[in-house]
Amino acid sequence: MSSSVFGVQLDELGSHAQLLRALGHMLDDERPHRVFTPNPEILLLARRDHAYASVLNTADLALPDGTGIALVESIRARRRVRRWPGVEVGADLVRLAATRAEAVVLLGGREGSAHGAASWWRSTLPGLRVEAVGSDVAFGGDGRAEDPEVEAEIVERIRSLSPAVVLVGLGAPKQERWIAEHAELLPSARVLMGVGGAFDMWGGALRRAPEWMHAIGLEWLWRLALEPSRLPRIARATLVFPVLALVDRT
Repeated sequence: MSSSVFGVQLDELGSHAQLLRALGHMLDDERPHRVFTPNPEILLLARRDHAYASVLNTADLALPDGTGIALVESIRARRRVRRWPGVEVGADLVRLAATRAEAVVLLGGREGSAHGAASWWRSTLPGLRVEAVGSDVAFGGDGRAEDPEVEAEIVERIRSLSPAVVLVGLGAPKQERWIAEHAELLPSARVLMGVGGAFDMWGGALRRAPEWMHAIGLEWLWRLALEPSRLPRIARATLVFPVLALVDRT
């Protein structure tokens, strides 16, 4: 089942088991698959940038991430629509890769967060093959490293690791554009996913909201307490987005 917000197609899954089956089928396939988890900020950007919306619509699986989207979709559908935090979907992919002895690459991240995340996953899942690539590299808005030589080195490094899963932590819209630019250049990759700030959470640089706040959709309040500078972004996600999305039914 799918719906559309600002011209971006969103998929609806009813259970965690259904998600795991979908990801497993992707890993079993012989072509690269793109997984995106659009949140309100991403969709507001896509509303202004039709080229970016087109990139988002190349997803094989696009799951709504964020309380604002879940609220809008639930009002539209007149039933509860589940949200899928990207950090959790990304973690599911890592665990699936571990059970299959597949390699994982964590691309991007700030201040060494990808290395911290890779170290945490190795301690959590002994035997997991996971490597950080391109940490603290400057990427342009087109999804490529700003230095052409570094860009080529990153692609070659990923190819040499033969990952089945590539998790891209460049933030939107860079991470989705990187995936669109590179998915076909990585022969081993079966799933490429944009994971935003997941590396910070996995590596311990940023604590996730307590479970009770997650359960009632108040992660945004937790992030605001930790990072007050996010107030304008959170206001757009929790106030501006629902109003525009309910008025604009494209």
